[in-house]
Amino acid sequence: MPKRADLPKRAEQGRRGRWGVSLFEAVAAMAIVGIVAIAALEAVGAEMRVAERARRAVETAALVQSRLDWLEFLNETALRALPDSVKAGTFAEPLEEYSWQTDATPVATQPGVYDVTIRVLWAPNGEFALHSYVYRRPVITTGSGGGAGGGGGRGGDG
Repeated sequence: MPKRADLPKRAEQGRRGRWGVSLFEAVAAMAIVGIVAIAALEAVGAEMRVAERARRAVETAALVQSRLDWLEFLNETALRALPDSVKAGTFAEPLEEYSWQTDATPVATQPGVYDVTIRVLWAPNGEFALHSYVYRRPVITTGSGGGAGGGGGRGGDG
């Protein structure tokens, strides 16, 4: 039987001779690894969301610009009453998830200037709008000369 004075020495020797990890150390290490892993996953998720938003912004800006370029083919008369194919529609593949709406309103104080708004829409509630002004030389109509003077043709002796 060991003596009472030898007990602390034996306990000390037992601790020094053990190699390994206690349960508390293992749990603490797992908690640290878990916290770091969650933070890394959140960072990757945020990066993916930003990349998706950037892709969408580039696509919609290019689509809006293409619709604005399309308006260059229209004269003033067509801008006053937009054709259905210019007013609204859906883009062709592979961009069929996008649609557009175009509004053109004449500016009352400036002849030939049109206030144009082009919206590119996507599901569920996405929208990118471009607001611009477009100028077309106004159509000038003159009188046909149908007064009492005989039709406004060349003067002469008839």
